[in-house]
Amino acid sequence: MNILHIITTTKMECEIILIGNELLIGKVQDTNGKFIINQLIPLGMKISQITIIPDNINRIKESVQNALLRKPLFIFTSGGLGPTFDDITVNGLNQVIQPFQELMERDDALQMIYQSYAMRFNKSKEEAKEILEKKYPLHHKMAKLPTCAVLLFNSEGVAPGVLIPKEFTNGITEIISLPGVPQELQAIFIQHVLPRIRNLTKDLHFYQCGFSFINLGESRFTELIYSIKDEYPGIWIKTHPRSKMIDGKRRYEVEVHLTSFSQDNSIPSNMNQLYYILKEHVLDSGGVILKENPISKNNI
Repeated sequence: MNILHIITTTKMECEIILIGNELLIGKVQDTNGKFIINQLIPLGMKISQITIIPDNINRIKESVQNALLRKPLFIFTSGGLGPTFDDITVNGLNQVIQPFQELMERDDALQMIYQSYAMRFNKSKEEAKEILEKKYPLHHKMAKLPTCAVLLFNSEGVAPGVLIPKEFTNGITEIISLPGVPQELQAIFIQHVLPRIRNLTKDLHFYQCGFSFINLGESRFTELIYSIKDEYPGIWIKTHPRSKMIDGKRRYEVEVHLTSFSQDNSIPSNMNQLYYILKEHVLDSGGVILKENPISKNNI
């Protein structure tokens, strides 16, 4: 099956599962989900769901199983790949692999851990191994993986990223498990994940445009949207009201944002037409345009 056929027969969607008790108690604010979104959207990849769950094997298993039923192209997980007792993401993922595989300490994973440590601290691989064995013996935990897992080298940390091929999930979805430390996640994503996704989405586009205005309430403005939105399938119209204090007075603004994921060549002209219809409606109703963002196509 070639890439073009995959694109036309598979939902170009992904899901993100953020794992960590620290996220659920407010100790850490998520940046990993936002980073992944910002990388994928310009490529035309939709994010259909984001889930935040605790460090719990059953919750990891349940969340991944439910996501697999929806058959996204990718499931990204963040967190839980380290050496501590609560780093249990791989254990949870291993519950959904078909057929089931025992976690085994893999020599290729150990060698990758030694290599990463050696590079980051300017040591030889042998020196890195000696230091880790003496001071950080729990690094062996990070090398216990299912045999089907593909390792993703971590240039900013020790724990490798883990990719579970679609042949061991539902035949469609790849699971890509990344560390929770932002710089490590970002390094693996940029070095190993983005090239993979660019190849799949090179024929997809993400279009967007918008403007902001004042002196016209959101409810009055959206009356027009209700009447014409069905004439522009494939274009998502969203309004974002906000208020600002200027010179001691509160000013209410509305931002209009038009977006579309599409291979349809008619989208740019349709979006441009819709943009000007909405803009003219604001002006005709006594509104004032503050800022315009003309249509742009993001496809890297």
